[in-house]
Amino acid sequence: MVEIKTKEFIVKAPIEKVHAFLSETKNYVLILPKEQISDFQFSTDQFSFKAAGQVTLTLVKGTCTLHELQFNGMKGNPFAFNLLVFLDAKNEHTSGFIQINAELNMMFKMLIEKPLHQLLAKMAENLSKQLG
Repeated sequence: MVEIKTKEFIVKAPIEKVHAFLSETKNYVLILPKEQISDFQFSTDQFSFKAAGQVTLTLVKGTCTLHELQFNGMKGNPFAFNLLVFLDAKNEHTSGFIQINAELNMMFKMLIEKPLHQLLAKMAENLSKQLG
């Protein structure tokens, strides 16, 4: 299992607002890097997009608490993974980080580890912009 996560981010909004925003699958189009995705689609409990114009990734909402949101990769994705967002209240602000847990062989890990780091960092940056 490969664990890839962002540095801690700060959003200038209360945790309830950040959680509500991230609980809505339609909002992920606002935080995913526009230049890296296309064909974004969503329903109440899942979203999908084409990454780097090549592979379609589909995630379904899993366990969601105030401090942790989990989205599970669907079968049919090119690799097994989960997307997790961890949140913590800091007065009127929210801190947290975004993490991917993925089942990757060594070759695949070498190919996509850096792009996944960049994807998550951009998501954290866009989240702060959307709610800051």
